[in-house]
Amino acid sequence: MSGLGEILVVEDTPASLKLLSDLLGNAGYLVRQAPDGELALWSASARPPELVLLDVNMPGIDGFEVCRRLKADPALCDIPVIFLSAQYEMDDKVRGFQSGAVDFIAKPYQAEEVLARAQAHIRLARTQKALKEALEQLRSARAEVARNERMAALGALVAGVAHELNTPIGNSVLIASTLEDRARAFGAQIGAGVRRSDLEHFAADTAKAAGLLLRSLHKSSSLVESFKQVAVDQSSEQRTRFQLADLVAQALQPLKAGLAADGIALETGVPPGLEMDSYPRPVAHILQQLVRNAQLHAFGAMGSAGGTIRVQASAIDGGQLLLAVQDNGCGIAPGTLERIFDPFFTTRMGTGTGGLGLHVVHNLLCHVLGGQVSVDSTPGATSFRITLPLTAPALCP
Repeated sequence: MSGLGEILVVEDTPASLKLLSDLLGNAGYLVRQAPDGELALWSASARPPELVLLDVNMPGIDGFEVCRRLKADPALCDIPVIFLSAQYEMDDKVRGFQSGAVDFIAKPYQAEEVLARAQAHIRLARTQKALKEALEQLRSARAEVARNERMAALGALVAGVAHELNTPIGNSVLIASTLEDRARAFGAQIGAGVRRSDLEHFAADTAKAAGLLLRSLHKSSSLVESFKQVAVDQSSEQRTRFQLADLVAQALQPLKAGLAADGIALETGVPPGLEMDSYPRPVAHILQQLVRNAQLHAFGAMGSAGGTIRVQASAIDGGQLLLAVQDNGCGIAPGTLERIFDPFFTTRMGTGTGGLGLHVVHNLLCHVLGGQVSVDSTPGATSFRITLPLTAPALCP
């Protein structure tokens, strides 16, 4: 293909066809000729050109119809079409642009105009093609990065699940195998006679082992429930209208006794009449988790005397809700602050939700409620600020 480009000239007048072909050929373009619309369509399909110069008035199908058919073909629709016409009526130009043309050249032709317009539209088409290819490459690269990130996240999640479950399951296996050995030895002892003290000792050991086994299994069950929350089962959520003040009161009521026992005051500031069309269960879970998180982490190192947790809400512009959970505890270290929403990250191993509580909060906010969360923390002042739409987006099926 010529470096300047390949042009298909469609003109039913032999003299005009030769004139244009010679002009473009002498300028360095590769030129193909078609004396009517049918041949033009066949030629373009056989080998797509980079530009079509198309006469409007031709026998058979006219230039407007040729242009419409070219634009209807996915393989040819990006080829720029310039109409050639001796007519200056505005209606013809409007019809031409509506059929997909990019420009008009009026007869009689001016050599400089023909060459300038041909060069400009070929360059523009090449630039658009390069941009389209670059965009496709970018989309492909982004998709690959997203796949890699998902695989990395999945790997981290699987490793975290295995790590968290390893201890309680390992303990369960050890206890069960020890109990099995003890039962086998006791069974062998029966043949030789069993004293009452031996029976009592065996019963006590069995009860102790069963208690340890139950605790390990309960821990495993609790972890599995936390893992299930990470998946965020959207289909099970029920959307409804509710008063936020009522929901906050109901969600925090079960936590008040534990907070009071730890000497932590719970304050709420939610204006009445603040209505949401959203998913109440995730909103309640987020509130409970943030308050529990503050109870567990904010006051441990400094004691909870004088501790206060505040839950506040207000409507903001754009149909949004600002929900804040604040405490006056010890604060979050900068290195910790960067990772608090990562799965299985915790500063209190063996307590709470195994590092999944705030990760679940983040999942619910992003994937169910359509919200965002930010955290600011200094010693004596930590604030989780959540923005939520008052009308939640529809969940994906």
